[in-house]
Amino acid sequence: MKKSNTLALAVSLLIGAPSAYALTPWANGKPDIIVYTSGGAAQDKAYGQVVTTTLAASGSVDTFSDVDPATGSVGSRWAAYYFTGNANLGSGLAGKKILLEKRSYGAAGYGVVPLVANIALEHLKVAGQPQTDWDSNGTQQWKKTIDGTNANRYLIKKVSDGGFLGVDPDILLKPGTENYPGQVNELGTGLPEANWPLTLKSIPKTGANPFTVVPTGGLVYGVAVTLDLYKVLQAAQKRAGTLPSDVVIGSYDETSLPNLNRNVLASLLAGKIGVWEQIKIVDKTDGNAVKTLLDSTILDDAGVTEPYKESTTGSNFTPVAVGRRNKGAAIGAVAYAKFLNYPGTLNAFAPAQKTADNAVDEDATLPIVKSPGGAADTGNLLKDWQNGTNATGYNNVVDGLSYAKRWGIAINSADRNSSVTVDGNGGDPWRYIRIDGYAPTLENVAAGVYPHWAEGSVIYRTNKAADAQWALKAKLLKAFADDLGSPTVANAVNTTQAWGKTGIFATTADPRGFSASVPFNAGSPVVPLTHNNGGSTHADIVPVANDTAAGGLVIQLK
Repeated sequence: MKKSNTLALAVSLLIGAPSAYALTPWANGKPDIIVYTSGGAAQDKAYGQVVTTTLAASGSVDTFSDVDPATGSVGSRWAAYYFTGNANLGSGLAGKKILLEKRSYGAAGYGVVPLVANIALEHLKVAGQPQTDWDSNGTQQWKKTIDGTNANRYLIKKVSDGGFLGVDPDILLKPGTENYPGQVNELGTGLPEANWPLTLKSIPKTGANPFTVVPTGGLVYGVAVTLDLYKVLQAAQKRAGTLPSDVVIGSYDETSLPNLNRNVLASLLAGKIGVWEQIKIVDKTDGNAVKTLLDSTILDDAGVTEPYKESTTGSNFTPVAVGRRNKGAAIGAVAYAKFLNYPGTLNAFAPAQKTADNAVDEDATLPIVKSPGGAADTGNLLKDWQNGTNATGYNNVVDGLSYAKRWGIAINSADRNSSVTVDGNGGDPWRYIRIDGYAPTLENVAAGVYPHWAEGSVIYRTNKAADAQWALKAKLLKAFADDLGSPTVANAVNTTQAWGKTGIFATTADPRGFSASVPFNAGSPVVPLTHNNGGSTHADIVPVANDTAAGGLVIQLK
């Protein structure tokens, strides 16, 4: 009889296990602890990985995400993780029902200015909602399209508890520059938040309201171009002799990627090159003839047709289209620092001013410059330019046409659009390029030959007397920040592109003493270079070898 009761108990526990693990507001009620965070989307995959592997008990995470009504992107603006605290979190957090919310809307700047200025933001509201409020997005995943009509039901105004950035906060707090965070409109009101300060110059680390800044791992950033432009650059550089003659147009392995050097990229990003006819090659296969990218022989080799021509001046030029980022975005700040030395160097060239999103005639001033508000939107903008569509609202109708196909270039993280194959098939119609001859791989960053990368950070108030749970929240945020810099988490989320492995990495400057290896180990990515000087990382300085690295300094030359 006793044996039978034991078996029955075991069966009942097994049957109940799935519902016991998964946490939803309709089945498990309100969380014990809610932590609201805001910041950039560059490390979204790592954010989720830290939750599932470090913060949450196994199998306990339910994810809630918004759907952008314009682009269909899931979780690009808001996401929330409802889970049971892992035993390794210790007293106060282990076994507790925890809701960790992530707002990416507004980018990295929203992980800094609203925290320091104590500004309430729209965060995703999950607690207390019925199951009928959400649509299934897979096992333990939920989604909902959120816009101005239902914002008050799905969003709640709260001051963020922590900020997550793909860069250090100091580079953003430069009043009067393109780095200083600008505002986005609330969905509920259609207006920006009130009392947004314009003069913050630093994060207070001492005094009455000090903040803790925890450096996280680094991230590889990239430059991408529309698919037609990618093929044209390949065809042109084959004729110029800078790509091997046997490269197949469209191929996407590391040796086939076309290359642009930092000076050309700086010229494009600063808006100094207005039309593609201004970029020329010396065709070594045709008697050293000088040709523009629009030459018929290059177009024929590439197998593409000319994009839309401007008509305002009557010169029939092909506009350059540049995708930078909104003010306060880490992706923008890193690119401006790497290519323009902006804003750290006196008289540095600033990034080009954006073309008005609702301009009747985008060609009135060239180049055409857009500032998408998210990493996903940057890819969607390139897609619009390639396809001649306008899902993002950034590629306006011109001359009465229903489309405007452009040759475009844009800055982004380097880990997106990863389903493109080596032969160039699949994925969205845009591709990454090499910079200074090197692809945006983890190994090239570690060798010091790929320049476009930076470390991130997590920030939160050191103390918050008005919040009785602040010690626990700070403990959770510290555990979260520490794991964002872990090579184990990096390896779990990194992307294998056709041209190599890329994504996030640890550095030897991490106080936990990660060691770099030669040959480079992409399965445990650790970079021996650092922007850390004076106890903080600074994306606007040149990275140097870390001579205090645990186990000694080693650098692999390429």
